[in-house]
Amino acid sequence: MSCSPTPVPPPDSTPGITILVPASTSAVRAAAAAVRGIVETALPCDDADRVEVVVAEVGNNIVVHGFGGSEGNAPGREFSVSVHMGERDLVLEFRDDGPPFDPVTTPPGTPEQSIARGGGGLGLYIMHRVMDELAYQRIGDRNVLRLVKLRPPAHPSC
Repeated sequence: MSCSPTPVPPPDSTPGITILVPASTSAVRAAAAAVRGIVETALPCDDADRVEVVVAEVGNNIVVHGFGGSEGNAPGREFSVSVHMGERDLVLEFRDDGPPFDPVTTPPGTPEQSIARGGGGLGLYIMHRVMDELAYQRIGDRNVLRLVKLRPPAHPSC
């Protein structure tokens, strides 16, 4: 895995799908499931499951921490997640207008720290462990987080 605060490179010419997600935990769950449905034909099932968890974790962090969503909701706010499938990789790109926050250079907590706190706080840890490349950039008033999952050369899809 490489973690870099370098600028987010533009997506390649691979056609992608962008989902606008209302800022609520239920919408985040639905978006995560939709992304899983998109990637499950191109990734092994275990990887598709992990990508779904990453989308849910990043989305929930945007809603709760970026938008200050009380009880998992920030009415009137939304973020986007784009999915690009390349021959060798899957690229997820999240865009939100919350305050600047670089999850790539922010040290992730550990499972032990989460247990000591009584749970929670593993979103960054999961993102760093599951994804192969991470890049963040602030573009205008938007956070742009690009996550890459390399596709195995030969794999059974779900």
